[in-house]
Amino acid sequence: MPRHTSDFLACWNREGNTSGHKEKWKIVPACIWWTIWKERNQRCFENKSIPFQSLKLNRLITLYFLCNHVLPKEMEDITHFLDSLGGV
Repeated sequence: MPRHTSDFLACWNREGNTSGHKEKWKIVPACIWWTIWKERNQRCFENKSIPFQSLKLNRLITLYFLCNHVLPKEMEDITHFLDSLGGV
């Protein structure tokens, strides 16, 4: 288990180099951190929170958008996208 963020990213990039979607694979950690950062800010500054399942869905929608530059129309779009990455 990586002890530091830089160690985690090094492991992540090494694993991502074996997939056929190297550039999309590199977006995943940033997407996770962005989603958590937004949720943290809502909790701290707006006194709002969302359920964990919604947080996970927001992360998947953000990843889909960053990779495809469009919002998914259906949940099935996200499922097919994740299957195409083969490892996320």
